Amino acid sequence: MLRFFWPLALFLTLTVRAVFQSHPALAEQVYTRGLFRGIRLGLDYTLGRLPFPAFYLVIAGLLGALVWRIFQSKKKSFKNTLQVLAWGTLNVLYAILTLFFVLWGFNYNRLPVEAQLDLQPARLDSAVLKAELERQTAVVLSLRPALQADTARAIPDSGLPASMEAEVRQNVEQLHAGFNLPTAGRPRGRQPFWNGFLLRFGAAGIYNPFTGEGNIDRGLHFLTKPYCLAHELCHAYGWGDEGTCNFLAYLSLRASESPLLRYSAELGYWRELAAAYRRAQPEGYREIYQNLPTGFTADLKNIRDAIERYPEYFETFRRTTYDQYLKAQGIREGMANYGKVVPLVLAWRERGNEQ
Repeated sequence: MLRFFWPLALFLTLTVRAVFQSHPALAEQVYTRGLFRGIRLGLDYTLGRLPFPAFYLVIAGLLGALVWRIFQSKKKSFKNTLQVLAWGTLNVLYAILTLFFVLWGFNYNRLPVEAQLDLQPARLDSAVLKAELERQTAVVLSLRPALQADTARAIPDSGLPASMEAEVRQNVEQLHAGFNLPTAGRPRGRQPFWNGFLLRFGAAGIYNPFTGEGNIDRGLHFLTKPYCLAHELCHAYGWGDEGTCNFLAYLSLRASESPLLRYSAELGYWRELAAAYRRAQPEGYREIYQNLPTGFTADLKNIRDAIERYPEYFETFRRTTYDQYLKAQGIREGMANYGKVVPLVLAWRERGNEQ
């Protein structure tokens, strides 16, 4: 019977997922505001206490299991070895899928943030995007002198304070509490391995449901790290939707007392807006870009250079795979979901939440 434990566990898990997909309010109450809070506490006060990223333990565990399987296979015939490896591989996949949903993945089925905050995101046209980009440009440029008074020079890389993780987490927690959204535990934000480790696979950051940690790449430009970390911590607090995490990360840090964190949030939102407007109106975006201060365009170039320093290994495969993954989780727009932050911010502002 133990041989079929993981296949049966996965079948039950997918059945529960189907129920949650049909009843988001049930997923919100039973899982996100119930079971997941206990999971959050369990991970944060065990693996989260480690003095190093728990990601290392995952890699070590996988390598150890592989070595053990190879060692065990030497005691069996070739045919038996193939059978054991095939069944073992399937069981590992069943276990990974089951644990993914149980530890975090059911959050994809919770009530969307716009329903919980009573927001009405609208479809945006080029004129609205242009007006919002111009407004946001003024906001970013008004904050920039706190980090660099010279408008002709890039902001110098002075590094990040050791307290960045705690400050970002505090801001994310405060926002959730203000919206009566659940928070529990103390999720960690780590920078595992070496510069480019995640960027080489097309990710600035990832949330690891098996460790409960948000991870961002060491090689990111320092101005983008707080916003990226806030995004991953929003995943840690139970949001699967990428656009929602961008939205909540932006609102969290724009209220920060730290000029760096506040600027990172406004810059992150500016870049989302710029990308959306550039896709809609390339010539219009070029005109806006040409009128930006040279120091700000130097910042943008430095951010782009930091990413391009670590080109992806499998860009087309990664885009296609992740697009299909998001759609499989009920996010119909796939990769385009990242840009959902723009209509969410506009809807939030229409509710009278202006600066």
